[in-house]
Amino acid sequence: MITLTTNALSAIKAALSCSAQADGLRVVAKAGSGDGVNYLMHLDSRARDGDLILEQGGLKVFIDGASRSVARGIVIDFVESETARGFVFEDDPAALMMAGGGLRN
Repeated sequence: MITLTTNALSAIKAALSCSAQADGLRVVAKAGSGDGVNYLMHLDSRARDGDLILEQGGLKVFIDGASRSVARGIVIDFVESETARGFVFEDDPAALMMAGGGLRN
């Protein structure tokens, strides 16, 4: 499961309020070099065939079939500091340690 922090939800909802067409957030996870994962996300207008649709805090999150297992157990946060501002993707240790690779509800 993907978890969005309160800060991430607020930032995404603010972006959605400026978009006349978007209805949710699409998260894509692609294998990177070595054991790394590259995460991409963008506002999207609809779910596509094969998507997993999650809802958190009234926000729809679309995850394509190929990204489901790779994105399992991540937390998306939005951080601001004096030098940077943006989204951060972190592994959720509790979800990653579940026996059998089950999804956390």
